[in-house]
Amino acid sequence: MNSFSQLEGVVLQVTPTGDNHSRLALFTEEHALQSVIIRKSRKSGLSAHPDLFDDLECTLKPPTSAAGLPFVREWNVSSKRFFLAQDHRVFATAAHIARLFLHNGNHLLEPEPLYQLLIKSLHALEPGKTCLVHIKTLFVFAQTEGLPVKQAWLPELSRKARKQAQYILSTKIADFTQVPDEIDIILKSLQDWLNAETELKC
Repeated sequence: MNSFSQLEGVVLQVTPTGDNHSRLALFTEEHALQSVIIRKSRKSGLSAHPDLFDDLECTLKPPTSAAGLPFVREWNVSSKRFFLAQDHRVFATAAHIARLFLHNGNHLLEPEPLYQLLIKSLHALEPGKTCLVHIKTLFVFAQTEGLPVKQAWLPELSRKARKQAQYILSTKIADFTQVPDEIDIILKSLQDWLNAETELKC
């Protein structure tokens, strides 16, 4: 049972659990992935609950049983990411990144660098550069978890794709004026390798 009473993190999933409550999955800097129960607000002018990709601060009431989830007593959205919903591919890639953290974020020994990766990745998303951000996020997540992605995955690519992948991984998103032509091949190859050769689910 979790003993902390304060939680701050990014909302990665909102699941209704009835007419009055929802379950939120948050990725946090100190406690990795956490789930909480929140009552939907009925006050005029307020959202019923925080939205996807909001930065949320909340005060928790401990669960009543070992198998239960903490209940949100008070909450505040410190910032929102409206820009993610303004482009279909941007939102779809944000959802892929969210699933990466949802599927692999439960038992991390050092969540802080991955929390920073999540924040950086979401803010880097923009039309035309979504695959670049997706590749970098997957690669850095795997490296942070100690996986030999550089040593084992990169050599599997064709010479052209490997050269483009190395350029993608070493270049800032803002510096790209054109997306490499084999970017879709590179992204699929990385996803396939991680799913087949590691315990990560992406």
